[in-house]
Amino acid sequence: MNKPQHQVTPTPASIDARVDQYVQIRDMIRDMEKKHEEAIKPYKDALEQLASVLLNHLNTTGLESARTASGTVYRSERVSATIQDVSAFWGYVEGAKAWELIDKRANKTAVTDYVKNNGTAPPGVNYAVSHIVGVRRA
Repeated sequence: MNKPQHQVTPTPASIDARVDQYVQIRDMIRDMEKKHEEAIKPYKDALEQLASVLLNHLNTTGLESARTASGTVYRSERVSATIQDVSAFWGYVEGAKAWELIDKRANKTAVTDYVKNNGTAPPGVNYAVSHIVGVRRA
């Protein structure tokens, strides 16, 4: 693995120099990631095509899996449930008392507002704020 050319030195430097260094390294990483994605795109496309061929084989043969000398191909299920009509969904949940159809979790924005107004989190909610650094280009 290549050693990075931009080392953070232990000697004191101006905040301007550190921000410049941060932006340069971030740009280098972004460029490297873009080149990497471009380089592997044909391989990802090939895998997608092979996956389609393999799934088609399993579907047409009625198999859930097939063992070969090179490995085992298997079919699994991926489920997605998104809300198309909030009013219709919520009306059904309330009317049928089908509370199992919704997730029980705190709304981050509402809890933050609650903390600002009450000085503490609602009962039963863990609330934490952490700080990260962000750098915008000049």
